[in-house]
Amino acid sequence: MSDARENAGTELRNELGEETVTGSTPQLSRSLLSRHMTMISIGGAIGGGLFVGSGVSIQQAGPGVLLAYGLTAAIVIVVMRMLAEMSVTRPDTGAFAVYGRLAFGRWAGFASGWIYWVGWPLGMCIESIGIGNIVHGWLPGVPVWLTAVLLLAAVTAVNLGSVRAYGEMEFWVVWLKVAVIALFIGVGLVAVAGLLPGTPAPGTSNLLGHGGLLPMGVGGIVIATSGAMFSFSGTEIVTIAAGEAENAAAAIRKSTRTILWRVTVFYLGSLSVVVLLLPWDDAAVGESPFAATLDHIGMPGASTALNVVLFAAMLSTMNSQVYAASRMLFALARDKDAPSLFARISRRGAPHTAILFTSALAALCLVLQVLHPTDAFLRLVSITGDTVYVTWIGIAASHLVLGRHDRADGRRPAEGTAVRLFPWLTWATLIVLLGLYAVMIVLAESRVDALLALALTVVVCLAGLWLQRRQADRPSV
Repeated sequence: MSDARENAGTELRNELGEETVTGSTPQLSRSLLSRHMTMISIGGAIGGGLFVGSGVSIQQAGPGVLLAYGLTAAIVIVVMRMLAEMSVTRPDTGAFAVYGRLAFGRWAGFASGWIYWVGWPLGMCIESIGIGNIVHGWLPGVPVWLTAVLLLAAVTAVNLGSVRAYGEMEFWVVWLKVAVIALFIGVGLVAVAGLLPGTPAPGTSNLLGHGGLLPMGVGGIVIATSGAMFSFSGTEIVTIAAGEAENAAAAIRKSTRTILWRVTVFYLGSLSVVVLLLPWDDAAVGESPFAATLDHIGMPGASTALNVVLFAAMLSTMNSQVYAASRMLFALARDKDAPSLFARISRRGAPHTAILFTSALAALCLVLQVLHPTDAFLRLVSITGDTVYVTWIGIAASHLVLGRHDRADGRRPAEGTAVRLFPWLTWATLIVLLGLYAVMIVLAESRVDALLALALTVVVCLAGLWLQRRQADRPSV
């Protein structure tokens, strides 16, 4: 039954006039195990954004950050369910880019793939600089750029080795992150209850004081939602990895079934501890909420250990960024939406040219930012962060079309993956995403970045339409 479902994607591509990935078309290695896929799904959602970036969101929304992350978590859960339904039916390394192509035509696959890919080299650059700063704090004689370059080389080597190497690295590093977050939440709850010596129970003084639950108003929640979106980006990597899993259907079902409690516990649990124990407007919270909380409860030495975990979290994120970007670039090349050289596969089954190109671009960004640091670079990173909205909007729109097509064709979703209340829940998610993005354009604080991200999306879509018309490749459902 699972084999039939995994072949359904190929059948549908034939129905829509797409090329089938068989024969001489390059094939990636299917060597990721179920345990790898499970940890990839967790690791994709837990990066430096939780440990450090969430501090910015707290400053933007105050305690209302819990509402921002709660709303985002709900959206993530539904979007992952959509991806699970589509991925089990048609597992493919191109994931949502392929689904956009099947649903709306070549232009949509082109646009969603390139919009998704472009943010990762920039993200790798930021993560490498962040790790370089950590190491520089430990070893002042080691320049930030040297550590950053060495780490870029290391994650590139891991990904060039084999997909199994990537899976193993993620498996063990994610275990470390999960253990630390669970310990942080456990100790934090003990402190909130007033059971930790030297730390009086705060009650609701921090949650409702200092301007109330929503000190920055509803607008603060919307702006913080953008940061939460960026923090949660990476959860979709598990569906990209489906093309290289030994049993994609089972792995995707398992991962998406448990993402609810993971998202709730790791994000909402840890952020609840922070806003209950500390005033949201404390400057230390904005810089590093986890470290500030540990200092508050009398565990200053734990900050050093936290830096070790942050090092591992950022390294894991970089590893996943190389993986996700290279696989998306491979899929674009395979579908003739990128130069064919990026579809080349090494003897180990890795898309080595796509990996090297992605890492080389990240290294170039690193050199430019280290030699000539500018606010423009950070703005570019912020703009690409806003394109997460675009990616998720595209996923919801594709699910509306493909979900209807599958049900009309008698192809029911696999057990444990169907989106409930289809198509109404999908429509509701799409409307919420569009509404949030519209509010970001209206708000002065987020307007410039949101409009620039929208302009980038329009340009890439127009490029895709031009390419589609030029080669007269317009499949329809």
